[in-house]
Amino acid sequence: MIDLHAHILPGLDDGATDWEVALAMCRLAVADGISTLVATPHYYPGTAPVEPEVIAEQVAELRGRCAQAGLDLELLGGAEVALDASLPALAKAARLPALGPGGRYFLLEMPPASPMRGLEEMVFQLQLSGLTPVFCHPERTWPAGSDWSWLQRLVETGCLVQVTAMSLTGDFGAQAQAACLRLLELGCCHLVASDAHSDQWRAPQLSGAWDYLERLMGADTARLMLAESPRRVLEGKEPEAPVLIRRKRRWFKRRD
Repeated sequence: MIDLHAHILPGLDDGATDWEVALAMCRLAVADGISTLVATPHYYPGTAPVEPEVIAEQVAELRGRCAQAGLDLELLGGAEVALDASLPALAKAARLPALGPGGRYFLLEMPPASPMRGLEEMVFQLQLSGLTPVFCHPERTWPAGSDWSWLQRLVETGCLVQVTAMSLTGDFGAQAQAACLRLLELGCCHLVASDAHSDQWRAPQLSGAWDYLERLMGADTARLMLAESPRRVLEGKEPEAPVLIRRKRRWFKRRD
């Protein structure tokens, strides 16, 4: 499995508090079956931007510590970028950390409110600069029953959507899980990641989400969302279209 979203670099945000915790998170990831993990510290344009060079240095440090500990884990760098009007300019200046060597996708965090005015135009400008957003955990920032038409339109332009593993499994509550299932119904769910922040409550673990998806939609879908599509994102390639589900009397099935 591949985890595209983890706050594992110490001292950069509210994730790992020190190198010991970061290494403990890596151990948990490997034990859970994760082969590749992307370090994605919070990036707040204008207030607390984490420079790409700093992220690269910290990833290299953690990579060396994992090697010394005998952990077979591929570590890559990225960031969870907050929505801000300055993003197109930062993209043109190559200051937005992309996910992996492909350099095509980056994580974009949505605020817990309505979409900002001009969002679709901003996405268009970002794509002209060679970057496409992966909207991360909208199921946690938007209430269940929301109007997702704006997200559907952006997905049609090539944007991707990543939900959190603990939302999908219900560990973040019934509302977040219901929103995940609605996004799956709409074809607006491409990726699942841990959004890990520690080695305790929010750990870098995906196997629970794999098991849930396998029961819900089959092993092929679990593999698609947790291994194949994340790898294509890192390579800068477009993932396959998400598998759709439909609800009927509380049961979920794959559409033919």
